[in-house]
Amino acid sequence: MMIDKRPLLLLDYLLKVKSIKMNQIMDATQLTKRQISYDLDKVNQWLKESDLPTIQYKGTHYIVVPDAVVEYFRDNESNRHKQDFVFTEEERLAVIYLYLFKRSDAISSFHLTQLLQVSKNTVISDLKKANKMNQPFLVEIRYSRKSGYHLIGTEFDKRALVMYYISRLIQVPYFEKLLDYLFKGEIGKIDYREILNILKQIEKQFSLNFVEERLHQLANFLIFYYYRRQGKKFVQFHSDEMALLKKDPMHKVALMLSQLLQLEDEESELCYLTIQFLGLSFGKYSASNSEQDLLFKLCQQLVFDFETKACIVFEKKDEVVHTLYQHFKPAYFRMKYRIPVENPLLNQIKSEHKELYMIVKEILHPMGTLLKITIPEEEIGFITIHFGAMLEKPKQAMPEKKKAIVVCPSGISSSLMVKHQLESLFSEIMVEKTLSLREFQEGEFDHYDLVFSTVRLETNLPCFYVKPIMTPNEKHNLVNEVYHLLFGTQYHDISLKELIQLIGKFTTIYDEEGLKRELGHLTFYKKVNAYKGKQPLLEDLLQAETIQVMEEVFDWKEAIKAAANPLLMNGTIEASYIEAMIENIETLGPYVVIGPEVAIPHARPEQGVNRIGMSLLKLKKPVYFLNNKDYPVRLLFCIAATDNTTHLKALSQLTELFSEKNNLDSLKELESIDEIRAFFSQNSTIY
Repeated sequence: MMIDKRPLLLLDYLLKVKSIKMNQIMDATQLTKRQISYDLDKVNQWLKESDLPTIQYKGTHYIVVPDAVVEYFRDNESNRHKQDFVFTEEERLAVIYLYLFKRSDAISSFHLTQLLQVSKNTVISDLKKANKMNQPFLVEIRYSRKSGYHLIGTEFDKRALVMYYISRLIQVPYFEKLLDYLFKGEIGKIDYREILNILKQIEKQFSLNFVEERLHQLANFLIFYYYRRQGKKFVQFHSDEMALLKKDPMHKVALMLSQLLQLEDEESELCYLTIQFLGLSFGKYSASNSEQDLLFKLCQQLVFDFETKACIVFEKKDEVVHTLYQHFKPAYFRMKYRIPVENPLLNQIKSEHKELYMIVKEILHPMGTLLKITIPEEEIGFITIHFGAMLEKPKQAMPEKKKAIVVCPSGISSSLMVKHQLESLFSEIMVEKTLSLREFQEGEFDHYDLVFSTVRLETNLPCFYVKPIMTPNEKHNLVNEVYHLLFGTQYHDISLKELIQLIGKFTTIYDEEGLKRELGHLTFYKKVNAYKGKQPLLEDLLQAETIQVMEEVFDWKEAIKAAANPLLMNGTIEASYIEAMIENIETLGPYVVIGPEVAIPHARPEQGVNRIGMSLLKLKKPVYFLNNKDYPVRLLFCIAATDNTTHLKALSQLTELFSEKNNLDSLKELESIDEIRAFFSQNSTIY
């Protein structure tokens, strides 16, 4: 039988989570209960035909995949990829392009109807849609009697589009089967595992450290690349660019790969492979390389700009810069040479980390202009979760912690995000290592207590499936599983249905669906997300008693003292915090001046903050920071943050408000505290 994409994805998810409630599946998949039931019926039908026990989901509190099914997929992983499947429209567009890219003979519409198992009209429609989708890559599918369907564009652009489609398709569970289908009957096809072994051999020989998910993407791309080289299809570079790439240490790595693949040493192709390795390997700082030295300095500037925009000061700034460089170096080469990357977390990052995403996007913009590169949303998202991981503050250390490891093939940013989320959720657990899948498979880790992984693993250790960004439902389920393992306890919450029935006994419910929705948020956010704390809005912090209007002050130090005084008086801060803000500016310069006549002085939470707060001092005559006429300030927003994240929503509102010059000009003209309060109430954006 055929098992369609959606039921197959659901089965893949259930194999990872082991035990889960229906409402948690609904939250994770964004499907209705009816859709999930339909997909489970499809999965169960396939399990019956395979002589496997079915997944019980009716009348059960938890949905559990039977052990026999788990063992079947663990022992015979490739069986799952041998099932027939039906292409979605998106997959058809990708398959058409990949098929044409590797073609050696003329391709007709008949070939495509046979390939896709659809009608000729559907093929014609798909070709039009494919051309529309391919436009940004400057590649077009055309037809002629002589050549049939073929690709128009530079070889570099054609390959970039292949990488784009591979990065999208590699996410589907049956990707390996899809590749086998594409290359069915081809003579001399190079094997994926052979290429992967070659890349691992190169990584070890040259002491490199590859981003694991990119490694698999490159290995699959090299299958198509091998065909293009057999067909004498070459890329072209400017002579200056080639001269620069030939000097890079990765050029020797490219030469080794070319020799191991038994390809001719075409110089332009060696340069092409060089840039692939530059986009694949983690950054290792070396001042001897001028380009990498520039990237390292830019990472230092990025961290400084982030601190300024987010009004925070990193405790271990050098560590933040070095880990950012490790991520940013391959990302830079991916962006410079338009190597596509898929970020499956992008929408979730933009939704759940909106304030951080806005800050990162803003500080990356001038860097993109300087480096003459376009920074795609996917890369902005990865850098956002990198900074997000650095902002997460784990709970205080406790004795006799359980030792855990994190397995994540998605790179540094995702690994850090998982690590910090887990340490924030579990005070009893210390994450001692973050590993790639390959490092885990090749190492010995029996002395650890448990494993958290973003992919399914074969291990004797207790293993829990996690995501780099988890919903409240997923966190609650994870907490339940882990505490059950560690302490033999399990939190059994009352179901929403039972709670609604109980409420209905004593009152009239006018909007049952709305009540269910709100109770659901209350349950999970209170239990699991309490450690994050509330993020107040701008108008919550800027109250009448924390706003002042003055004619002028003696100097910038007096301005900071005056601005902070309301917070000192109401106990939000200690006097030490004011001194710390002044000392920061004397040491680091007027970095707190963020715009025309606007400054946001701040210091670290432990330097004297008792609770979150914000105050505003509006001066009719400007004061000059560090007595420098280049830094006049009339508006001082003093921020007191208890951690690195709680103040970000209010700060983002302030930044967005002042992105419009008219708003800033209007505020400067207001005379009374009531007018200023009304201004923020009317103009603050509520997320």
